[in-house]
Formats: sequence, structure tokens, C-alpha cells
Amino acid sequence: LLPLKYAIMLQLLGGVLISQTLPAVMLGLYLGWLRPSALFLGWATGIGVGIWMGAQSGFASAIYTVHLFGTAMPCYAAVAALVVNLGIAVGLSVAMNVLTRAPSRDATVAEDYA
Repeated sequence: LLPLKYAIMLQLLGGVLISQTLPAVMLGLYLGWLRPSALFLGWATGIGVGIWMGAQSGFASAIYTVHLFGTAMPCYAAVAALVVNLGIAVGLSVAMNVLTRAPSRDATVAEDYA
């Protein structure tokens, strides 16, 4: 019932969004020094940047031209958004770990595992 163009646009956008979610979940599970709030802010920023990059191309292409230091580089929007995502998550986690004296602690105990 929908035009094929919409399905392709949704698939391109879905690839950008999924690539932001998986690293945040996996890194949050296996790296204890990453703060949950920093991972969430990185994820939310990555989602926003990825959608913005897709909107700039009219959701017709997942390739976005990144302009850095006077150089234009074509890049997959999901990769560029992932760099922003991980940069914010790691940067904020390091800052939070330096500024707070109490380390983040795992609240699970042996009785939680059945």
C-alpha cells in the first residue's frame, strides 16, 4: 500500500538508529566504569544526530558529507553518529568518575541469581 521509496527510507533510518542502540547496551553491560546516565545521553545524542543527518539528505541516502577542519568527507551517517555517541558516553563517564568520589557500585548480590 505504501510506495517503495518509503520502505527504503525507513530501512536506511532504521540502520542508523540500530547502530546507536547496540553499542550503548553492550558497553553498558560489560564495562562497569561507563556511567548509565552518560550512556543514555550519548545514545540520545547519537539518535538525534543520526536523524538530523538523515533529514539533511531527505532520507534518500545514508551517506552524509562531514566537514571537519576544511575537509569534506563522505561518511555513513550511522558511523558519524556513533562517533558522537561514544565520544559523549566515554567523555561524560570519565568526567563523572573523576568528579565523584564514590564509585558506581553494582547492587546485585549472589541471592539475585537463581
